[in-house]
Amino acid sequence: MSSPVSQVFSSLMRISSSLARACSSPSLLSSPALPRRGLSVSSSDVKRKAVMVAATGQHHGKTTVTLGMVHELLARGRRVSYQKPVGQQTVPVVCQGKELQVDRDVDIFKHVWPQLVGSYSDASPVAFPPGFTRMVLDGKVQTRDLVQRCRESFGRLVEASDYVVVEGTGHIGVGSIIDLNNAQVAAELDLDVVMVAPGGLGVSFDVLAANHALLKEHGVRLKGVVLNKVDEKKKDMIEHYYRKALQRIDIPLLGVIPSDAELPLLSMKSFSRLLNAEFMSCPEQELRFFRRTRLIVNPGDLPVQIPANSLLILHSSRVDSLQALILQHKIAREQEGKDIACGAIVFGPERPSEGDIAGLEREGIPMLYVSKKDFDGTGFALLEKVMGHTHKHHKADIDRIVRTCQHVGQHIDLDAIIA
Repeated sequence: MSSPVSQVFSSLMRISSSLARACSSPSLLSSPALPRRGLSVSSSDVKRKAVMVAATGQHHGKTTVTLGMVHELLARGRRVSYQKPVGQQTVPVVCQGKELQVDRDVDIFKHVWPQLVGSYSDASPVAFPPGFTRMVLDGKVQTRDLVQRCRESFGRLVEASDYVVVEGTGHIGVGSIIDLNNAQVAAELDLDVVMVAPGGLGVSFDVLAANHALLKEHGVRLKGVVLNKVDEKKKDMIEHYYRKALQRIDIPLLGVIPSDAELPLLSMKSFSRLLNAEFMSCPEQELRFFRRTRLIVNPGDLPVQIPANSLLILHSSRVDSLQALILQHKIAREQEGKDIACGAIVFGPERPSEGDIAGLEREGIPMLYVSKKDFDGTGFALLEKVMGHTHKHHKADIDRIVRTCQHVGQHIDLDAIIA
């Protein structure tokens, strides 16, 4: 008798197969192992019309750089495709009236730029449902079939587009357990790789060297490096010495992107997902972000004048602090005609009162409530969780995505990347 995981996976794959057929993409399991076929375009065309953007680690800026590249290519009037060959975090989308699971980043790119060439299924040919790695290791899914699916989808995008920007997953080695890491995918698609590395010198170059070694093992060319989140005060020094270090291995530096203080700030939407928290007021302010975060444990922790764009984290017993926040917003609005644009996260056993929620709504203050069943720790533990979270792009946050694209576009050498 099959295991529950196997049954769930089989069900998911049956659904995926029917949806993929409807969206012009072959299924993973509906046919015998496919023979390895070459791409329908030449290797020289691939080198001229596509590149993979990879990174030395998670949260180093792959999607950020890719957003900037796609934005700049579209601004030049190019017909552009975006692909995430292997995705790990999936979301449902509707394709020709049917629901399909695709990589989360594909959903973002297709939402921001509906004019991108290609179907959802070609943009996200392989997406991992839960239990997928075990199914591959048990031989129930063949890696060669996944590779062929990536190749066929990529071939269609290259033929239909002026340029294809391919985004990797995590660091170069992600996917090695099923023989489908970023270096292997790049090799199968004949792609050169542009690597995004964190700003810095020693540690940044060390992790670059480790990732570069895996690329070389699979015969993949490292076309160049883009440094991201570089300290503005050290930018000139880092650029000078990183370029010198790369010259020793004949690799060009293709961009140096300075840190932007506001781009990585987290929004209420991010906190809602992180904490499984419920909006108690002003859900329309879900994209509001904050320049400072303050934990309120005692009455004296609340400043006499709360700075604008502050996020307050407070226990449900600190009703006095919540009411003081409402009052300060009201005074600023009535006497100064301005919105100090704060927000609150309340945690604990008691939900805020209807009166306080009404006050928050009246003053336009978004508030999240984290119940005791979802978080049973201290305020300090919650603060640590909030402060340790990394910003991820949201498709609804168009203003921030546009700012990101403009910031990246100013600091990369796109001509050299696509040459």
